[in-house]
Amino acid sequence: MDIKQSWICLYFLLFFIVQERSEACNWMISQYRAKNNFCVSLLKEMGGEIVQVNRPFPHKAYSEIDKAKAEDQVRFLAQATEQIISVFNVSHVDEVKWDRSALDEFLNILNTRQLTELTKCTSTYAERAGHSPTERKLRKHFKKLKKFLNEANYSADSLERIRNVVQHHLWRMDIIAANVKQKLLKRTN
Repeated sequence: MDIKQSWICLYFLLFFIVQERSEACNWMISQYRAKNNFCVSLLKEMGGEIVQVNRPFPHKAYSEIDKAKAEDQVRFLAQATEQIISVFNVSHVDEVKWDRSALDEFLNILNTRQLTELTKCTSTYAERAGHSPTERKLRKHFKKLKKFLNEANYSADSLERIRNVVQHHLWRMDIIAANVKQKLLKRTN
């Protein structure tokens, strides 16, 4: 293979890598926020008006991720989505008088659309050893929420408090997604 053919192969390789990344992350630009907002409405629909309660929230983690690169923000969104799914995927949720179809649709959108698409997008980025400090803070936060639920024996009140916290997560995740969208749009222009 001569040098000209090598350059042509390299060009096409880079083209397909960039194309794959942009197709995998296009969903972040076009669909994420609409699906996230729909999840917020389903969260309200499943149990009625969400009572505002004071629960710990990882404000610092969200403030840190606001300043991060798009790749790290997408990873954070994927992790937050995965953690939300795990909080609601417990058998004790059946004991609460929530609209089961709204809960199922909420989990379905988070799992089959949000998490799947976020994972596709993150798979196009370079591998990273371990989790960032921000991701560790988020995992620790959700671990505390699960412990709170367990200690409260998954009471209706405790699940309502968690629903309130998840609503705050979805709102903050929407802000991050808007930020990611702007960064991705700048790359494509």
